[in-house]
Amino acid sequence: MSSYRAKLIFCFACIYIIWGSTYLAILYGIETIPPWALSAIRFFIAAVIMWGISFFKKEQPLTPVERKNAIITGALLILANGLVCVVEQWVSSSLAAVVIGAMPIWMMLVGWVGFKMEAPSALKWIGAVIGLSGVILIALGDPGATDTSSGSSSYFYLSIFLLIISNLTWATGTLIQRRIINLKSPLLFSRTQMFSGFIATLIFSLALESPWQKDWTQVSAVSWWATLYLATFGSVVAYTAYGWLARNVEPHKISTYALVNPVIAVFLGWFYKNEKISGQFLSATILILVGLYILFRKKPIRP
Repeated sequence: MSSYRAKLIFCFACIYIIWGSTYLAILYGIETIPPWALSAIRFFIAAVIMWGISFFKKEQPLTPVERKNAIITGALLILANGLVCVVEQWVSSSLAAVVIGAMPIWMMLVGWVGFKMEAPSALKWIGAVIGLSGVILIALGDPGATDTSSGSSSYFYLSIFLLIISNLTWATGTLIQRRIINLKSPLLFSRTQMFSGFIATLIFSLALESPWQKDWTQVSAVSWWATLYLATFGSVVAYTAYGWLARNVEPHKISTYALVNPVIAVFLGWFYKNEKISGQFLSATILILVGLYILFRKKPIRP
């Protein structure tokens, strides 16, 4: 196995498995930490870690173009993540993961319409539709769609809207990031993105949550551990893997993580929250795997 193929498999494993688990980690984090503050703390810790790693690896400074790209894409990608944290106040982590599962469609459409990329082939459309039909099945089988403590279903519709905005924001940030080629300082690039995202989410936290009024001594140990997990594995490890994939792999293939993540999220919800796994869920899983196979399937080369 070549080093490139090994790196490709490792990076996909990171964004599939680790990011699938972050939905549950976010749920634990926002139990006692406001969502925008959670995002700001998470990416500040991640930025510091990435700075230390890039310093010891003695990476060369970013070019002005690379720095500008990192600042813009970091704000977009991490604001998209912050919206997921906000939404999980009102809906289940499984539902959030399922709606984010629409990412392949948004990635293709935004790339085609906004970035003048090649029009999606019929095969890609078929794979995306089959995979998303599995995601829809999972959504239809989710009984905990709304937070019953809110006493209103209005949060459900607001959540769907915010998750769509999150999808569009993430797709745009990913496609802008692809404009950077031959990046020689990937760790420094990721650190700049995370610090930019930290500033963006901190602004939202200061404007909407008044964190200075919160009694931070009341934050639970579980929430702090969840935040640390999100910062190290969810950001430093998986986010760096995603950044490498964004610069080296076709966008529609990268976005297939959004089809796998709901499976991981629902499984963890069953394991830790005693959510039931029905035959409907198993059928949805098969559809998702078939959709992934079609998306990754190469066309035969004619002699």
